[in-house]
Amino acid sequence: MVKSSVWIVVVVFEDGHGHDIRVVTNLMHITAEEIALMYKARWQIELFFRWIKQHLNIPTLFGTTENAVYGPLFSALIVSYC
Repeated sequence: MVKSSVWIVVVVFEDGHGHDIRVVTNLMHITAEEIALMYKARWQIELFFRWIKQHLNIPTLFGTTENAVYGPLFSALIVSYC
């Protein structure tokens, strides 16, 4: 066991395939259900970006601003589907 001054919560829930998902967080004021919903929403975003990288041939995004994401995304969409 590791001693730490930071309190953490481990939330365990099942995914759609019956596998246990464990999420460690320090958000004490949020219920386990809300944490599970946030994780599931975040996972959908990750799946979307994986699809973009695989199908639109965008290996990396060069920034985190809107323009850094939208520029290559729109360019790849135009090239791929027009």
